[in-house]
Amino acid sequence: MDGFVYSGPFEPMSLPRPPNRKPFFGPTLIGACTGMILCIPLAAYTAAALGDDYNTRALIYCGFLLWCIVGAVVLFMKTWQSENQKISPAKCLLWCASLWLWPLLLLPGLFRKRS
Repeated sequence: MDGFVYSGPFEPMSLPRPPNRKPFFGPTLIGACTGMILCIPLAAYTAAALGDDYNTRALIYCGFLLWCIVGAVVLFMKTWQSENQKISPAKCLLWCASLWLWPLLLLPGLFRKRS
């Protein structure tokens, strides 16, 4: 048998993508990741300024990082379908600020749902 080529009745399988669904990766994911990269030194400098000993600084640093990680996940899930602008340095800084202030960004949505 030199070369066996299958020519059966089955076609190769591929899953069609719905036409109205945007890809999961895009400017929102890039913004969230670069915002987190910018948050790491900010959390370290803030912990160094607030903490006296190593344990206090480490707890403050871990708390700030956890805060920013939760903010990145929440904001990414809220905005990934509607974000379509290209990423820019200003957008990255906006994402970094948003990761620190993410509860304030969610407040208008909470008040709108109640009324």
